[in-house]
Amino acid sequence: MRYFLSRAFSLAAVAVVSLTLSARAADPAPVSGVDAVVKKLPATEKPIHLFDGKDLDGWDGAKEYWSVQDGAIRGANTSPVPSSTYLFTKDSYRNFRLLLEVKQTRSPKHSPMHSAVAVLGERFTDKGDNAHGFKGPLVMFCNDWGVWDAHRRNRVAPGGAGGKLEKVGEWNLIEVLAVGNHIRCAANGGLVFDFTDKPEMLKESPIGLQLHANGQPQEFLFRGLVLTKDPEDKLVTAKDEAKP
Repeated sequence: MRYFLSRAFSLAAVAVVSLTLSARAADPAPVSGVDAVVKKLPATEKPIHLFDGKDLDGWDGAKEYWSVQDGAIRGANTSPVPSSTYLFTKDSYRNFRLLLEVKQTRSPKHSPMHSAVAVLGERFTDKGDNAHGFKGPLVMFCNDWGVWDAHRRNRVAPGGAGGKLEKVGEWNLIEVLAVGNHIRCAANGGLVFDFTDKPEMLKESPIGLQLHANGQPQEFLFRGLVLTKDPEDKLVTAKDEAKP
């Protein structure tokens, strides 16, 4: 009898552990900075986790540049990148709030080039037979901040405040808010830019993470990546929305 009771208890314990592990596997990877913000989102906004911390399902990019490392998306190169390449969401978005954390590694082997989030533009084939190119607004961060209108108008919005807010070589909490033709960005709790564009310059498109054209090795890590559609027209991470 003791054997059967012990056996039954062991099987029950295994079942509980298995259920617990299965539940954990279904949850998005825990990211403290973004998770804390998600809890403060308006009740009308439903969080969409674009990245599960395990694989690149739902994304499209050049496999030689993009991978998953320790629960983060890694964009890196060891040989020259002829034109900026992007890891795109397979879905497209128009009005949204995007939350993410980004870290650029710094060492003699990695160039301090900036990265960006591509929004409200269009995919195209760039030079070097790069099938993951982009035309349109880039929300830039790390080393250079602001809005760069790739392959069209170049810089359209400065982001000088970003340099003061940036945590060099560490994780940076970024919020991008796009409502109509109004685009805002906050970093680590401060407003980087507040930009209103011409409506005809913006359209629904995939969101892309950038690995910039470069002749030197570089590495960027991205995590969090939570999006809400049709958000309230107010930043949730910026302490002060007054223009920098």
